[in-house]
Amino acid sequence: MQPRAYYLFNNDAKDIKDKVGGAQKQTYLYSIELAKNPNFDVHFLVADFKQANIEKHHNVTVWKSFDFRKNFFKKTFKLFKTLKTINANTYIFRSADTGVAVAIFFIKIFLRKKVLYMLASNVETNFKQLKNMSGFLTALSMNYVYKYADYITVQSKSQYDLFIKHRKRKPDAIIKNIIEIDENTAFKKEDIVLWVGRLAPIKYPELFLETVRSYPKQKFIMIAPVVQDYRSYGKKIKKEAGKIKNLEYIEYVEPEKITLYYQKALIYVITSHFEGFSNTMAEAMANKCAVLSYNVNPDNILLRYKCGLFAKGDKKLFFQQFEELINNKILSQRFGNNGIFYIEKNHQSKLIIKKFTEVLNND
Repeated sequence: MQPRAYYLFNNDAKDIKDKVGGAQKQTYLYSIELAKNPNFDVHFLVADFKQANIEKHHNVTVWKSFDFRKNFFKKTFKLFKTLKTINANTYIFRSADTGVAVAIFFIKIFLRKKVLYMLASNVETNFKQLKNMSGFLTALSMNYVYKYADYITVQSKSQYDLFIKHRKRKPDAIIKNIIEIDENTAFKKEDIVLWVGRLAPIKYPELFLETVRSYPKQKFIMIAPVVQDYRSYGKKIKKEAGKIKNLEYIEYVEPEKITLYYQKALIYVITSHFEGFSNTMAEAMANKCAVLSYNVNPDNILLRYKCGLFAKGDKKLFFQQFEELINNKILSQRFGNNGIFYIEKNHQSKLIIKKFTEVLNND
């Protein structure tokens, strides 16, 4: 279930583009890859965007559920009705939300079916961090999910350890993100520094803008949609970005076209305070971008596989490392080559889906 993922099944869908992020893309990729296995009948629940009640895409049955514009009670009734009609053996959810917790409670108590929950971010491992990011109600309601879901999966060993430490439960598996690589790509790198992410405080776009201003002769591209949850904040960042001459600000790029920007960029900057395994960072690595990360380094991959630099949350070090990358193109190219090698070895769909099906079949 990912209500806003419908756009990935049908690119003509409107009014949902600002919500298509890593969680939506990963559940979409998992569903279409799992549907290739004849032993699984895969269904996907999305919201009401005026599509047909039931559609078939990539051998996945896509169900229309609630309309975001309706009130809470109407949305909840429609959601429960659709979940019951689907009648799955196992229901799969990803990313923390009060609505997710309510849906899982309904499935466990009334439908008596199994639930697999996939962590989407490191903040989910800690009540205080989740409360700060998503609010008290979400943090409180998700406690039920972390305790009673039949299966819990995480994205990295570090996330695995954090979940045990703070949630007192051992996850069932480490399931990495599926990252697609276009084997036919002829990379033509330009001296471009790229930042991709929704405009939310946790992404810390202010640090990127500070970097852009500090290097007026360097070319930067920022792909950053303003999202409904942080509209006033996003509009403020967008306005600031539009004033900077050496920055090309792009509010939205279709998921199927964003690869072109990764392919051109030499360096990818991620300034987030927290992530799980960042989908954008992995996509950048899959397209030979050297990575500079302010505070995200799952399982120490940037240093362990020599595919980027990690500032450990130290702003001074971050700027030192940035200068090192833009002044040493050979080093940046080497990091980019190492990055795609890491993705090829660890994030290909066959490897990931094999492990995922083992969890689903574990009765």
